[in-house]
Amino acid sequence: MVTGKFIADPGRIRRGGEMMEALPERTNKIADNFVSDIQNYRGWAGHSDDFAHQVLPKFDANNEACLALIRAVGTALAELRHAVWANGQHIEGVSAYASEQIGRQATSLDGLGGGTAGGGRH
Repeated sequence: MVTGKFIADPGRIRRGGEMMEALPERTNKIADNFVSDIQNYRGWAGHSDDFAHQVLPKFDANNEACLALIRAVGTALAELRHAVWANGQHIEGVSAYASEQIGRQATSLDGLGGGTAGGGRH
């Protein structure tokens, strides 16, 4: 790649954004599974004895922290997908504008010389 030159493939950016579409929903599924699995282990520490009273607050705090992390990752992935989509839209807009301007200039130049090589006024 040449320094100072920007090359983008809008189609690949669009496909990348489409591939990312399912990621936030997957993190929601992970969070749902995590909450459901917590119930399988909650009773291991007991329910009302001293050990349970000592361990369960830490157990709950750790689980809430893990769940918050999973949800934060899902939110980050959703925002990243949106940023990729917006970037792709911007690139496609710039590309369309540049193509339009090149077409206008080519038409304008063709009109000056009548389309012949070396034409135009000197």
